[in-house]
Amino acid sequence: MVPMNLRRPATNPATPRPDARGQALVEFAAVLLPLLVLIVGIIQFGLIFGANVSLTNGAREAAREATIYRYNASNGSATEGVNRCTAAVEAATSAFGLLSANSPHFSASTPCPGGVDMNGDGIHDLWQNGDVEVSFCAGGTDSASACPAVSDTASFCTTESGAGCLVRVRLTYNQALVVPLLSEILDGDGNGLFEISADAAMVMN
Repeated sequence: MVPMNLRRPATNPATPRPDARGQALVEFAAVLLPLLVLIVGIIQFGLIFGANVSLTNGAREAAREATIYRYNASNGSATEGVNRCTAAVEAATSAFGLLSANSPHFSASTPCPGGVDMNGDGIHDLWQNGDVEVSFCAGGTDSASACPAVSDTASFCTTESGAGCLVRVRLTYNQALVVPLLSEILDGDGNGLFEISADAAMVMN
């Protein structure tokens, strides 16, 4: 027989138990919110990665188009360079896939504006067109170096046709950020966009 002092106190079946549903809801919310942020963050980084892949492909297609563009000596280097840059821009945007080719994500005009003669030899070396930059430099220029480098006279392409020189195409794209926390970290200028850049260089035919 159990002693009286060890017996459990009798409970009244009619007494309602505390409702635990509110606590479960709080716990569910505490777990769900970080999980949602994680899932959306993965989607955001996936979008950035996909945009980078598409942009790299666009830069390669633009550089390829610039290398095979037919040179017409009667146009002169200035006009020919504008036409080559324009062909590169059109090739790049055609390879964008799901990326937007419109502002504020990407901007470039057709035809390209005139080029810049960076060393005063009468041959244009650089064409800047919004988020597109096309430049010529001597073959063998290191991919990590400027194309051409103002301080290095050997890096300039010295032939009007560009044959044997490098053409480098650099593209910039502004990817939209959909995650508020990530936009605070990645967004440098507060416009809700993350800047991605890609470039490609190929030998001109």
